[in-house]
Amino acid sequence: MNFSRLKLRHLQCLVTVAQERNLVRSAEALSLTQPAVSKTIAELEEIVGRQLLLRRRRGVELTPAAEVLVRHAVSALRGLREGMGLAMDQPDADQLLVAVGALPNMVPNLLPEAVALLNAAHPALRVRVMSGTNAQLMTQLRQGEIDLVLGRLVQASAMADLAFEQFYSEPLLLVARPDHPLAARRRPPLDALAAHPLVLPVSGTLIRHTADAFLIARGLELPHRLVEATDTSFIVGLLQRSDAVWFAPQGAVEGFIARGELRRVAIDTASTEGPVGMTVRRGAELGEGARLLVEAIRRIVGRRHEAAP
Repeated sequence: MNFSRLKLRHLQCLVTVAQERNLVRSAEALSLTQPAVSKTIAELEEIVGRQLLLRRRRGVELTPAAEVLVRHAVSALRGLREGMGLAMDQPDADQLLVAVGALPNMVPNLLPEAVALLNAAHPALRVRVMSGTNAQLMTQLRQGEIDLVLGRLVQASAMADLAFEQFYSEPLLLVARPDHPLAARRRPPLDALAAHPLVLPVSGTLIRHTADAFLIARGLELPHRLVEATDTSFIVGLLQRSDAVWFAPQGAVEGFIARGELRRVAIDTASTEGPVGMTVRRGAELGEGARLLVEAIRRIVGRRHEAAP
């Protein structure tokens, strides 16, 4: 077998014929003439040294050799398509790329503002935003799939090979729809939450641990009507349609509050305040795209601090 004569068109033609079992239909599918398809198959038979097709009155059948070759050709073509897709997904030599993991408190507000700022100043910068739980994002960070994670500081036990830079601190807030019964009360007691469904992050997340500790420290058990979710769109939709109350990071809800879509329940949650910032691999140097994103975030945070009363 002379592999140097084997071309991609030979495999594509054989696979199409195997699918159609008809030379006319195969020619139409390949945008070729029937003689061109027959010639390509003949060339492949000469390269392989085996007969590949058996002509029948109603079409063609594959020989055993062709059946084997088709199976491997399909795998090879699929692998080539996947490889081409991955190659096309890579940035050009002059194009910067940053992959960032973002927790819910960063997604609605700070991160979009930073990315918009970068798009205006650096058109060649591609930004890939990954969402998930703290544990999922930290795993991707350690494996090098993302450059940095934006969100709350994780537990010290999970930071052995990671480094954290704090941008600011924020508490968790209790929020509900604007006309919620608790939203209209000046200082509702904490146990008033028991009468309403409570929305919390899924178990095992850092924010869920903080929320649980806040409730337990005040002698309040988790309500029976508990919804565990991390998708902001779903939670806001639920709040607008029910009497549910959401225990959420301030950064995840301040935009909704400012627009009047949600309202804070006036229960003191200051003790839930925690540091928010950037987690990176310890000792790893940020790429140019990641460095530009971090600089944009720092500028935005600095302006907000200056504008704060």
